[in-house]
Amino acid sequence: MMFNQLKPIVSIIIPCYNYGDFLEEAIDSCLDSTFQDLEIIVVNDGSTDPDTITVLNKLNKKPKTCVIHQGNKGVSAARNLAIRKSKGKYFLPLDADDKIHPTLIEKGYKILETNSEIGFVTHWTQIFGTENSVLDFPSFDEKILLSQNIVINTSLTRKKAWHDVDGYDEKILGYEDWDFWISLVEKGWKGYTIPEILFYYRRHGKSKNFRDNENSMDHIKQIRDKHCELYRFYGIP
Repeated sequence: MMFNQLKPIVSIIIPCYNYGDFLEEAIDSCLDSTFQDLEIIVVNDGSTDPDTITVLNKLNKKPKTCVIHQGNKGVSAARNLAIRKSKGKYFLPLDADDKIHPTLIEKGYKILETNSEIGFVTHWTQIFGTENSVLDFPSFDEKILLSQNIVINTSLTRKKAWHDVDGYDEKILGYEDWDFWISLVEKGWKGYTIPEILFYYRRHGKSKNFRDNENSMDHIKQIRDKHCELYRFYGIP
């Protein structure tokens, strides 16, 4: 498929805060995709690390890649900024320390194009780095989603669905992707799980989820309070 520079179909959104060690590897995994009608938008979320800044400054030389800058406002604000500026019908959030399988976008695109009620497509995940395991999520189920996040953050998503919920909630400071998927379900969007490993999640000492775990109960309460009517509808205390 030829790359449409003016109107790419898929926008890959990569927030980066001091993750320069991994950023080019993340971008290269996107450039190796079997689906090439895409753009890559990197958001420098106020990085202070000199090595990261050096990497960011040379990224505009990479194909299909641009960098935008903001002060340190967090991952949700960075994603929202990039999605607002994106041109694609669909977007794929990708953290700067992770990688995608070459066929992730192509397989998700085919599902979204043929199922108008599906707002996002997720998949199984290979964890690598300081841990080696597989997240083989069950078939998508709204009730299960309310009890545990069964949708990986790097899931191909309709931009229209993002508009329907006014983007990622920037007041949610932990498990913000889980909150986002629940918000989409509240608006009537469905999810779909591809039972294949199409995403590579890197575990390391600076991984955000390690920090989230320190305050996980507070984050979960915040999400449940926000979506209390949906939890009551499904009879989840």
